[in-house]
Amino acid sequence: MLSYKKILRTKVAYSIICWIAAKYIKLISLTIKWKYIDKKYPEKLWKNNENFILCFWHGRLLMMPFSWKRGKNINMLISEHPDGQLISKTVKYFGINTIHGSSSKGGTKALRNIIKTLRSGQSVGITPDGPRGPRMKMNSAIIKIAGLTGYKILPLSCSVKNKFFLNSWDKFLVALPFGKGCFVWGKPLKINKDISKKQDLKLSNKLENILIKLTKEADHYCS
Repeated sequence: MLSYKKILRTKVAYSIICWIAAKYIKLISLTIKWKYIDKKYPEKLWKNNENFILCFWHGRLLMMPFSWKRGKNINMLISEHPDGQLISKTVKYFGINTIHGSSSKGGTKALRNIIKTLRSGQSVGITPDGPRGPRMKMNSAIIKIAGLTGYKILPLSCSVKNKFFLNSWDKFLVALPFGKGCFVWGKPLKINKDISKKQDLKLSNKLENILIKLTKEADHYCS
C-alpha cells in the first residue's frame, strides 16, 4: 500500500497539485493592486530585443510570473529535487520553461544549457540562493555565466501586503488575496569577461546587496 508521501509524489498527484497552485497564483494576482517600480530597466531591454539573466531570491518566486512580459521567452533554472519539479510544472502554466540542474553544485550540464539558452535568444531566470540556501546569500555561478556570455544581469524583487511565510529554509513568501503588491527592478549589471576570483567575489557581494536592498524596498512599499 502506497504511503501518503509516495502518493503525493506520483505523476497524477504532481499534475493536480501544480494545476491547483497555478490557478491559485492566477486568482490571487487578480485581487492585488500591482505597482511596478523602475520597470524602465526591463522595458528597455525588451524593446531592444536583448535577452538577459533575471535574478531574484528563491523565497520571492511565487508571484514572479507576473513580472514578465508576455511574448518574451524565459527559462528558469530549477533543481531536479522533487520540490523543484513541483515549481517547474507549475510555472509551465505561465509559459515559463525549465532548465534542470544547479549552477553551483556540480552543475556543468546546467551551465552549458544556460549558456546555450542565452545564445539562442532567450532569457534565463536564476535564484542565486537556490536550490537549498543559505537564504539570501549568493551561492550560484551567475557572475561567471554573465561574464562568459556577455549578457546582463537584471536584479528583481517583489512583495505583497497580505502574506505569510513558510517555515522553510528560504522563508518562502505566500501571497494572500487583496491589498497591494509590487515588483522592484534594479539596474542591469554588465560583467566583463576574464574577471579574477577577487573581482568575482566583489561582484557577487555587490549583487547580493542589491537584491537585499530591492527586497527591503518591496517590503517597505507593501507594509
